[in-house]
Amino acid sequence: MKNTLKKEILNRVKKAKYCFVNCVIDGQDVQYYFKTSKWQANYYIRQYIRNNENATHIAQPLENLNNCVVLREDGDLYIN
Repeated sequence: MKNTLKKEILNRVKKAKYCFVNCVIDGQDVQYYFKTSKWQANYYIRQYIRNNENATHIAQPLENLNNCVVLREDGDLYIN
């Protein structure tokens, strides 16, 4: 389950035409998305996974990440 979910999340980045990241400033959602490169999205998602692999309940951080990485039908990837 853990590896399947990891692959599914990373495949979304791979399939995306464009990547957008939600902007949060000082804990407040400013309701604006910044365009970013697939490389940066992939890098920070992998960092998040690596940092949470040793957590006792890795499924929860991956589930949270899974809900935050959305590939839309038009090919745009949104990361909340």
